[in-house]
Amino acid sequence: MLPKSLQNLLDRLPRNAEAPKAREVFRQVALEVMADQSVVTQLAGYLGHCEDHDDQADRLMQILTSVLDEARMAKENGKAVGAQFIGFLEEELGRFKLKGAMTSAGRLFLASCWGRAGLDAPEAVAADFSMFDDAEGAFEDHDPAEMGPLIDNLLKEASGGDDGDLSALHTGFSEIIATLPAEVRSPMVQKVVARPKTVMGELGCALLFDRREEIRHGALQGLMDRSTDGHLSPDLVGRLTILRSWVSDTKTITGIDAIVHHAIRNGNVSPQTMGAPKVHRALTSLIDGTGAQSMTIVLQSGGARKVAVILIKQGFGVKDAYLIPCSSASEQKRLVEMIASEVETRDVSLEYVATAIAWGLSDGLENNQPPAPGLVDVVQALGLHDMRPSPASIVDVVATADPEGKLDAMSVQAKGRLITASADWDMISPMISESWYEDSDSFTDAIEGSKTPAAMKRALWQALEDRRDHWAKVFARMGHLFQTAAEPEAPQFLAVAQALTNGRALKKTPIMELIFEQSFEVWLDRNVLGHDPSSPGASFEVTSGPVPSGMPMPKISPEKPGELEKLLKPAGLTEWWVDGYMMGVCTAPEFVAPGSWAEVLLHVIGPEIQSDKTLQRILDLLMLRYNGTLTKLRTPIGVPLIPDEAPLISIWADGYLTAWEGNKPYWPKAKLGKDDKAARKLLEDASSWKFDADRFRKDIPNWLRHRFANQEGMHLS
Repeated sequence: MLPKSLQNLLDRLPRNAEAPKAREVFRQVALEVMADQSVVTQLAGYLGHCEDHDDQADRLMQILTSVLDEARMAKENGKAVGAQFIGFLEEELGRFKLKGAMTSAGRLFLASCWGRAGLDAPEAVAADFSMFDDAEGAFEDHDPAEMGPLIDNLLKEASGGDDGDLSALHTGFSEIIATLPAEVRSPMVQKVVARPKTVMGELGCALLFDRREEIRHGALQGLMDRSTDGHLSPDLVGRLTILRSWVSDTKTITGIDAIVHHAIRNGNVSPQTMGAPKVHRALTSLIDGTGAQSMTIVLQSGGARKVAVILIKQGFGVKDAYLIPCSSASEQKRLVEMIASEVETRDVSLEYVATAIAWGLSDGLENNQPPAPGLVDVVQALGLHDMRPSPASIVDVVATADPEGKLDAMSVQAKGRLITASADWDMISPMISESWYEDSDSFTDAIEGSKTPAAMKRALWQALEDRRDHWAKVFARMGHLFQTAAEPEAPQFLAVAQALTNGRALKKTPIMELIFEQSFEVWLDRNVLGHDPSSPGASFEVTSGPVPSGMPMPKISPEKPGELEKLLKPAGLTEWWVDGYMMGVCTAPEFVAPGSWAEVLLHVIGPEIQSDKTLQRILDLLMLRYNGTLTKLRTPIGVPLIPDEAPLISIWADGYLTAWEGNKPYWPKAKLGKDDKAARKLLEDASSWKFDADRFRKDIPNWLRHRFANQEGMHLS
């Protein structure tokens, strides 16, 4: 029977994963699961123990795939939580394996989730070698005639019945091979690739990009067997000569050379002539803040209609590439309209697509990231038979977009005007205002680790300085795209990219000021204002000691509007009073451990709350308020520390004084000065509804920041 927690997840998901807003629902659920280790462990454990692939298992696989996809993106974007989550879950699978808690079907389901999320399946999903009787020898010595039918059945299962579809075949076979012991994989791949069908040779080429050495070795051996048996077509030889420049592994390159030389010696080098496909339309998304760009190409070759999809991401090269067969022109049109409705696009030429792929290949080689295996299929379908990596430095990109050197011929003043115009780029496209920001751990650490506003600004600019080349390349690629699409702003993007490459100060570059501001606003929304409550967090336990810097949140469901005030109503308290109390706790001369300030509050509210469940929820929400107050105090700008309206100030001040009096040991007289006494007088007057509101609004926020800085041993400038 399905556990209740997993059934609750399924109940929230739309039946149709392609329905409107389904993606947002899946992402919301995925983020919540990612933040709850117990649920994700239960989810992976249930799938790993499954026996049959039914609708329920399929929907649970969609959830886990979405969770892993979010974790992968977080990892790629510089957030440690992504790598930590993936590591944690793979360790859990290792424990499942030791307990013998995974079925053969379950291992395949899990391998599929990892693969579809763009991750390498963990070794934990592989069966133990002890389950096979001399499996490696069996593959090496078995009569090929007897092995043939077994392998054909395996491939039919892997491809979903269509073993002529390279993309489906590669995906399914990769998932199956991940569930086999490492010792079995190389001979299995060799036997499969050596099968006579042409698509098996194409599969062998695709497997040369696999990260696992035993897979690449098996593919090379299988391709050599094909050559020896006369099954290596001239087209495959031509494909291998191109692929050689796509890989960086020396052993793979040497193996390809040996296969090609063998084919040459046997006179098998005359490729078949293929007609160029008809490209009806090519469009691309703009380049987002991570450097990601998706391209869609509508093509026709003879009577076959297809749509090619390519994803390129800076630092990762060609991350995905595949072909979607279409039965008609109207189906092609509907598919493209659906893709274009999700992102802002520009129409481009096939030449632009080829250039972007070549740069992506170069970027991938530089960062040791192999291209997506499906790129082989896509490049062939597009007729780009000579596709090779092309230098992709910022200088190279700018030179390609400005072949006549118009930018270099401009005066300093003219270039300056182009750079100044970057202040308005957020008006060009919503994508720029929505995705051009920094959200990595290094940027967050710069904010949360700074002790003064000035220090924070320095740290943030340094964090951006470390990303100078990344942003310069984003601007250069946007300039190239806009130049291709005949957008008038193209020279602006190229000028800024060139200026940053030549060392222009970031602070003197308007677009970098905008990125600075947007990055801080994103952090503020997620960590202070709570606009992204589903962001994954980690458990924590506070005992005693100094104020933790950047305390991670426990697993507490977000506060609903008005929820805390409603729960506190029996005790006669308001959320403004609670906020005042928390501010008093967080600005005491000495750190007040949560256990201490919570005990004081329980004496105030406990007698009026009859339900233990309600009391626990109140304590959870108080922890959220406490952590939020710490974050506000560490945020030097843009966050109000006190209410603005006079009646609310009075309620807030009463809560603050309760924290002062209730936690008296943490307010030693030896640590209180004249400013503290003056602030105390203002607080007392406010709580008695007799006070100068303007003076309170002016003096108390500054005093609170100094009070907090002194507690943390900081000195505000």
